[in-house]
Amino acid sequence: MDTAVHILKKFPFFYTVSDVLLEKVGNIGIEKSYAKEECIFNEGEQPKAMGLIIEGRIKVVRHSPEGKDVIVRIIDKGQIFGEVAVFDNKPYPAAAIAMVDTRAFVLERYKLIELLNHEPQIALDIIADLGRKLRDMLDMVKNIATEHVDRRIIFTLLKMYESSGNPVLKVKRQDIAEMCGTTVETTIRITRELEKEGLISTERGGITLLNTGALTQKLQ
Repeated sequence: MDTAVHILKKFPFFYTVSDVLLEKVGNIGIEKSYAKEECIFNEGEQPKAMGLIIEGRIKVVRHSPEGKDVIVRIIDKGQIFGEVAVFDNKPYPAAAIAMVDTRAFVLERYKLIELLNHEPQIALDIIADLGRKLRDMLDMVKNIATEHVDRRIIFTLLKMYESSGNPVLKVKRQDIAEMCGTTVETTIRITRELEKEGLISTERGGITLLNTGALTQKLQ
């Protein structure tokens, strides 16, 4: 079984952190498993912990006034979830739900804050990761507000690829539709067009990007 240090070394924002510091992080965390469709935390709950995904995938969901769930983000292996509420100590702004069976390394808030008070390097690494996410979120908001739906879908696919580093996206077209603020029918039509162009391939429960360069050119 992997040690906590070995697990933490797999996360990009810990690449430059020494083993001594990683040992300290590992000592305040615990590995947890979540079944597919299990709710990890609900929108509005007080923050208790943040997690780092070892294996699996989580969707961050907000509930609209109309009672519809909207996917805000999809978080893959090697990424953090729940960190915003942990640091501002306000209720979770959205719910987190496991999309598949998922394993995560979970850090309790009060233990993490205590550690960061003594180890600013870890805090700086996590802040840098938060900054990248904020930029991505601003790009996403601008994209949804100003771009045509086909460009929104391409942008979302490329952002997911950029985050995971894997051209095989384990995501349903319904999930893409919710992230882009459009209908499933429109998403199916556009992804079929992209498939005919040889830019992607679709299968049940997933989309594979075959030519990220050509997809990027469509946004220019």
